[in-house]
Amino acid sequence: MSTAKRAPLFSVDVGMLMSTLLILVGYLMPWFRKGRRYQWSFSGWEYASLSSGGGWTLLTFAWLLLAALAALWAQTSVAAAMAAMVAAIGTLVTALAVVAASFAMIGERSALDYVAELPFEAGIPLMAVGLGLLMATSCRAIVRCHLLDVTQQQRETPTS
Repeated sequence: MSTAKRAPLFSVDVGMLMSTLLILVGYLMPWFRKGRRYQWSFSGWEYASLSSGGGWTLLTFAWLLLAALAALWAQTSVAAAMAAMVAAIGTLVTALAVVAASFAMIGERSALDYVAELPFEAGIPLMAVGLGLLMATSCRAIVRCHLLDVTQQQRETPTS
């Protein structure tokens, strides 16, 4: 039996994993309703549960899956940390496109006051917080991995 220290199989970044979960919850929760009399809300869940399958709106889930997988190794792998950053930006772009398409469904109005008066719900703010945290934890993980590499190189370099 070897006494050599084995690297752990996973090095989970819990903050990154939690922020990904927060984005998912915000994406699935209601964002806003078309009017006060409407019973249903726009949300990622509404798009994902369409009878047609959701189409391109499902890309957001693919980005979130990449972020969750990257979080499993992000504490020690710079590639995983960078993949998490790519996933954060991919999620931001696709979720923003889905929300923008939802606002476009409201139709043109004569004043912007109409948008300000829409019945607003918690989904979009939760997504925003989660996206900010995912970007921040991804940046932190990239720096952490770089510092780990530098520290390891210094240990391996013999001093005279």
